[in-house]
Amino acid sequence: MSQLNRAYLYQETHARPYLNLPVPCAVAHLLYWKGDSQSTALLDLAKNLAQRQGVTPKSHQNSFFEYACQNYHIRFEQHTEFDTLTIAQSLELDAPVFSANPLSIVDETALASIDAQVLVKTHLHIALEPEDIHEIKDEVTRQFADINGDTLVYGSYVMERRAEVYTDFKLDIQGHSRYFAVSHSLNSTDAGRLVTRLIEMENYRILALIPMKDVRTVSKELTGIDTHLAQILSAISDNADENDPQVQHRRLDELLEIAKVVESHRNTLSSRFAASRAYYQIVQFSYDKLHEEKLGSLQRLQTFVERRLGPAVRTFDSMHRRLDDISHRIDRIAELLRTEINVQMQLQNSAMLAGMNNSAKMQLKMQKTVEGISIVALTYYAISVLGYLLGIFVHGDAKYTAMGLLVLPVAGLIWQVQKKLLHKTKPTKTENTHTML
Repeated sequence: MSQLNRAYLYQETHARPYLNLPVPCAVAHLLYWKGDSQSTALLDLAKNLAQRQGVTPKSHQNSFFEYACQNYHIRFEQHTEFDTLTIAQSLELDAPVFSANPLSIVDETALASIDAQVLVKTHLHIALEPEDIHEIKDEVTRQFADINGDTLVYGSYVMERRAEVYTDFKLDIQGHSRYFAVSHSLNSTDAGRLVTRLIEMENYRILALIPMKDVRTVSKELTGIDTHLAQILSAISDNADENDPQVQHRRLDELLEIAKVVESHRNTLSSRFAASRAYYQIVQFSYDKLHEEKLGSLQRLQTFVERRLGPAVRTFDSMHRRLDDISHRIDRIAELLRTEINVQMQLQNSAMLAGMNNSAKMQLKMQKTVEGISIVALTYYAISVLGYLLGIFVHGDAKYTAMGLLVLPVAGLIWQVQKKLLHKTKPTKTENTHTML
């Protein structure tokens, strides 16, 4: 953890103050999506604009800078995943609605070069309260109809009825969303707060929806994965091919491939889901600070946003839980399959050991048989040799009688000698233990 600095922390509490805007005014706002690229395209555009206005931001002011020039107020803000540029233009008291475009001071070629990465383009107009306030709703409806054709306008009183805000949440032909506000008693600080809240609402409601396309794609893929897992589990439960190791290892390989896909989706989407949840909370906070109140028969702005954004964020939460659930199911099925393979290996090993034991017993029997035959053979040869020796001293039938009497003692002696030799060559218990280890 870096060393703490009191001055830095206090400066952070004063960073990025509210805009201070005159009424009436027009405001243009751009949100440039960087993602993981850390592009400086909008920063470069903002610095070039400042230099054209005769202002040179300091080199360390890459995260935030603002300045006023003539009747314009320009602000650049750098965030983790996106950058924003806000240009406010003061207007004449009788300026027509949406007649001024603050982006006109920006080089068109530079704007076109970053347009593909601009997620939000918002145009706001704040006007003073007209003499006949009863015509506001009809005039606003006509203005939005002229821009977007037949459209549904949303509106509400905001900031304790000190202003009215209207929008249709649609993009015009230039790709701008538009907000129109009527000030009843806003000062420059209030106007800045109102514009800030509306910009935050527009920015973060769009940012919160970024995972939607990927979620729809992954959802279809997870349906197939669910089916595949069910088939594997059914095959295991039915004991199909339970004695075929190749089939079981193939199933483990299939589970490994599925696990790779699921973990890839979890790794990609988890951070986006967390970001969407944070963005959604900012939207809710901005609405709370607007203090919306019902304006005639119009639906409130929050009604429109919550109708779509709330279910979307809940869908992301559901997808996050679904990915976790599938990951856990894969682990459980793999563990079940590994257990089955281990049990079968133990059974095979037991059968192999039993076969080896029977073979050892058979060898022992054969050994004892050979030992018995060897005693007979050795006794025969020993008696034959003794017969030659006895032939020196005894002749005739007496020789054969003596040889017959010697058979049992000689056989017994050979058996005793063989027994002692086998006892000496037999391994001890300690040796058996070391051999097993």
